[in-house]
Amino acid sequence: MLRTISNKTVPLHGAIDESIVKFGRYPHHKWFYHVLFWIIYYLFICLVFYTAFDIHDLGFYTRVFAFMPISAALVYFNVYILIPAFFRRRKYLYYTLSLPLAILMAALADQLLKKFFAQHGSPMFAYSSGIDVKSLFSESVSLFYLTGFATSVKLSLDWIQNQQLMKDREKHYLETELNFLKSQIQPHFFFNTLNNLYSLTLKKSDQAPDVVLKLSALMSYMLYESNAPKVPLSKEISYLQNYLDLEKLRFGQRLDISFDMEGPIEEVIIPPMILILFIENSFKHGVKNNVHKIRIEIDLKVAGDSLFFKVKNPLGERILQGTTTGIGLKNAARRLELLYGNQYQLDCSQSEHDFVASLKIPVC
Repeated sequence: MLRTISNKTVPLHGAIDESIVKFGRYPHHKWFYHVLFWIIYYLFICLVFYTAFDIHDLGFYTRVFAFMPISAALVYFNVYILIPAFFRRRKYLYYTLSLPLAILMAALADQLLKKFFAQHGSPMFAYSSGIDVKSLFSESVSLFYLTGFATSVKLSLDWIQNQQLMKDREKHYLETELNFLKSQIQPHFFFNTLNNLYSLTLKKSDQAPDVVLKLSALMSYMLYESNAPKVPLSKEISYLQNYLDLEKLRFGQRLDISFDMEGPIEEVIIPPMILILFIENSFKHGVKNNVHKIRIEIDLKVAGDSLFFKVKNPLGERILQGTTTGIGLKNAARRLELLYGNQYQLDCSQSEHDFVASLKIPVC
């Protein structure tokens, strides 16, 4: 009767659009975006006056520009003083009282400037230069929309920057954890292979030089090849075969290994030191404490855009007595999680006498 040991999938977080992220990273050119915003706003105001009131007086549009500092002062007062002091500290009552007061003061300044221009030969401002409740309310509404729009732009950019900062921190953390897991794998494997060599030297076996040569190839792969993010599958397979050859020398006639491969192996690249973990696990828990004839079946298949890898091994006495697997499969599952998110499938099942680990990963 089969029972499922592990089936690990983890959601893959969606990425923010790269162009938006780049626009959000604007601190080095902050002044440029601010100037651009106010130029666009000024041109928009001029366009409204030109299309709605058919005003062609260049002097009028020059005077309109004089209102920009008042609008800018209101927007920046809200963004850099009121929001940090009250809104972000959840002092909503103070913010609710302060913002309308700031808008009213800016509206009053606008009306005073309009009155000044009206009194100095600009009849275009005469119709709206009164300082009364109606004119102040109308001007306040206009400034309220400007403040709301500018604030929403600023908060949106801040949110994009914060999201990117969180993604960068998460990426750094995941890379650090991945390197830590790889550092755990290599000493563990090195210890096992040295034990193999030690066993042969005790027996003064003529096979010891061949073991040293294969061990050298293994260590070369671990030191130089495994530092790359991806390696050719053919190199990973050579690495596995060297490992299996060492184990065959160690266990002799009582070890029977079947390694079947299928598909366009030469065209595939994968992360290094992933598949070895499942083979190591099969020897650690299926061979080491098993005194009977042992058969390990390994199947590797490349089909379409996926790689299928299965290892079947007998259960050793410790497994039959209830001892679970060690850090090998746990490290493998964690590395797969970090590398593939939810794009991999790992199934481990145990019958009365056998343990089977089946892996499916995307390849390129």
